[in-house]
Amino acid sequence: MRWRLRASRPQPALPSGVDVFDTAATELGFTLDTAQRDACAALATDRDLYLWGPVGRGKSWLVSTYFAALPTDRKLRVHFHEFFRDLHLAVRRHRNDLAAALHDLLGGLDVVCFDEFHVHDPADGKFIARLLPALLERDIRVVLTSNYPPHALLPNPLFHDDFVPTIELIERSLRVITVDGPVDYRTTSGHEAGFAAGWWIPPDRIDHLGLQVPAPDEHRTLSPAGHPVHADRALDGCLWIDFADLCEKTTAPVDYLALAEVFPRWTIGNIPDLRSAGREPAQRFANVVDVLYDRDVTTVFLATTPLDALTRGTRLPVDIDRILSRLGQLRRIEHQPGTVRV
Repeated sequence: MRWRLRASRPQPALPSGVDVFDTAATELGFTLDTAQRDACAALATDRDLYLWGPVGRGKSWLVSTYFAALPTDRKLRVHFHEFFRDLHLAVRRHRNDLAAALHDLLGGLDVVCFDEFHVHDPADGKFIARLLPALLERDIRVVLTSNYPPHALLPNPLFHDDFVPTIELIERSLRVITVDGPVDYRTTSGHEAGFAAGWWIPPDRIDHLGLQVPAPDEHRTLSPAGHPVHADRALDGCLWIDFADLCEKTTAPVDYLALAEVFPRWTIGNIPDLRSAGREPAQRFANVVDVLYDRDVTTVFLATTPLDALTRGTRLPVDIDRILSRLGQLRRIEHQPGTVRV
């Protein structure tokens, strides 16, 4: 990505303030709840914000509405995983000069919105501890969305105390808004298109969807982010890939993002019981779901374990509630013959 050189100027305001959100909600047929109204009022100001709350409470919709209504093109909305990927590359280009790397990515902008901000990995925590002060020093509005309150970031007790100064910086520098209304809007999916049009089905029921298992001569080795990833099929915008190749190998969000840019339709085969898959493969699968959801990729998940059973067990991803909420939008064919759940 290339950004224009930025000149300092006042941050743009919403042309109609909170009315923008009321109008957008009315068009979609719902009424803003109290928590959403508080977030709307905050978004209509010029304060840096940290919006957090349970899954499906409208955080992404609020930021989407805000972002679309901003009367400027000097803005960026990006998933935090994607920004992390680009920032690490820029830091290497600039020989570990973080300020220069940030100027590369954000130098022409007045507003940046980060989706799905979270910190679970200690190495990420150390880098974010460097990043946030440098980011907040810039003359740019920062809006973060998260499923976690600041004090719950990097929850690992072995590393949490070292991250507390960064948490205090967030609480001191950003206005923290809780979006915790009573409705999980992801449960109201109509399955029209994109991720919500996908399926969670047993492998022996793929005939219901007209799918055919890839032949050996269709197998390919891809290099989405520079290192090899095996795929069973990669043709005409369709990717068929086995769970073992996607999540049991040393893959990362940068690979999933690159694949999602090329393939708008996925099939993930042989998904095991996540309780027995191992912590790292289960966490990679959670990262895959995040990317597929955020990129609105229509995906067929082939799994012998019913979706409802994934909540049982202790060796599950940290973000399992968010992942289950997203997977819960899918159409399902249950293991009982002839039963289709939509």
